[in-house]
Amino acid sequence: MNEIKHTLLKACVGILKYTKLHRLLCPFFVGNGVILVLHRVLPEKSYPRIIANSRIEITPGFLEQLIEFFLKRGYEVVSLDTVYERFTGAPGRPFVCFTFDDGYADAVEIIYPVFKKFQLPYAVYVITDFPDRKSILWWYMLEDLVLEQDPVRFSYGGQDSAVPTTTSADKEAAYDTIRALLLSVPSEQVGDVIDAVFSPYGMNPRDYEDQQMSWDQIIELANDPLVTIGAHTVHHYNLKQLTDDQVRWEIETSKKRLEEKIGRPVLHFSYPFGSPDEAGEREFSLAAECGFHTMTTVREGTLSRVDRDHMDRLPRVEITGRHQDLTLVDLRRCGLVALMRKGMARA
Repeated sequence: MNEIKHTLLKACVGILKYTKLHRLLCPFFVGNGVILVLHRVLPEKSYPRIIANSRIEITPGFLEQLIEFFLKRGYEVVSLDTVYERFTGAPGRPFVCFTFDDGYADAVEIIYPVFKKFQLPYAVYVITDFPDRKSILWWYMLEDLVLEQDPVRFSYGGQDSAVPTTTSADKEAAYDTIRALLLSVPSEQVGDVIDAVFSPYGMNPRDYEDQQMSWDQIIELANDPLVTIGAHTVHHYNLKQLTDDQVRWEIETSKKRLEEKIGRPVLHFSYPFGSPDEAGEREFSLAAECGFHTMTTVREGTLSRVDRDHMDRLPRVEITGRHQDLTLVDLRRCGLVALMRKGMARA
């Protein structure tokens, strides 16, 4: 969606929020249910943040507000197994399913106590490199680096760089620049870039491991009937950039690894990133071959009976730190934001 359409979408959302017109339109578009996608739940920080990281976080207080918001509107909070059953059997009343991507430690340390308090189910899609301690949380390392150093100096590929980080805008730009470098190199070279950027400052990736769930924590969650563990690949690569065999390996290996550890079938899968840029027809087809009951994207939308024939590409509504606004949540659970997005994409 280009900048003009994005601005128009924001204006339309603003008008609906201001006029409350969505309350009249909602019954016509609400659908049967909604799957929410969240990432992290952490206490609010008092110091400056990098937007790319803070946007994937909400506070524990807002998570509780979100749960109560849906309960007050008559929604049933259900598991992914129940989502599947609703599409293969009787529809039941409107439902919401809470899913958390990646497998950060707050899924057990903060999120679990909240859902335990309400006695409600939720799901965690796990990148298996997280508990295997093979994934480096360079995005949080990079945030700390650009917030603390000015400039950020490093040498890579025979080139010396000094990226300014004086102002808030400089810090955001520096983060984006170095992030782009990390994402642009082949996967086998990422370690070299990480070493070049962070080692001059004595930063150790191992210091960030406690932000990832351990296998013991995952097993603890899996042993509670309230929690569903789903697969999210091994490395969290953009699947569209991989060969067919590589995609199969990423999905099947993560599924088997999780099943071996938790001792039960893993029947649900979430595509890494999950937008049309990272998951399309080929990825849907390959994932469907792996025996999952549901496969979820981040294509915005609510669920209706037509999704029964598309269990390999279920839409979700993403809740982020920029969306800690229950009026906006109301618009999105009605399907109105998704409807406007589709209309503008076709225009």
